[in-house]
Amino acid sequence: MNESVMTAVRAIIKVNGVAIGIFRSIRTTENIQRGDVRGVGNFTSQELPALGVTCTFNADMYMIDLRNSTIPGLDPRNVSSIETYANSLLFGGRPVDLYIYKKEAVVQQGQAIVDEVTEGEFAVIRDLHLESSGFDITEGQITGRNMSGRYLTPIILPA
Repeated sequence: MNESVMTAVRAIIKVNGVAIGIFRSIRTTENIQRGDVRGVGNFTSQELPALGVTCTFNADMYMIDLRNSTIPGLDPRNVSSIETYANSLLFGGRPVDLYIYKKEAVVQQGQAIVDEVTEGEFAVIRDLHLESSGFDITEGQITGRNMSGRYLTPIILPA
């Protein structure tokens, strides 16, 4: 059973060991920038060396309120003034690590009943930096919050 396809129902998203928010979705994209080496006299590329990587994320959450519908530590809005908020972004911005776990069943041999569930590591998104934040209130819909930005370290899958 533990080899089942990963579904949203099986995901647990944590920051600092605490499960956070009611996520609708989380999406990551890692783009590798490549150079183009042709050499004199060559019409086609001879090599495409990797020059860098840009990693982005987008998280959509159901919104309770602006204070609680967020990725903790990513957007320091709980302050008393615009100046404090600006200074917090300029000088205090610390990246956040987001851990995604996959619920896995502990099944005893020959039984179809699941009495226990464990958390297996699915992915760790390290060094998140916020670039965009917004919310949406639409008639007939559930209000949502969106946060997006970049992260510094590509997701690594240990051997």
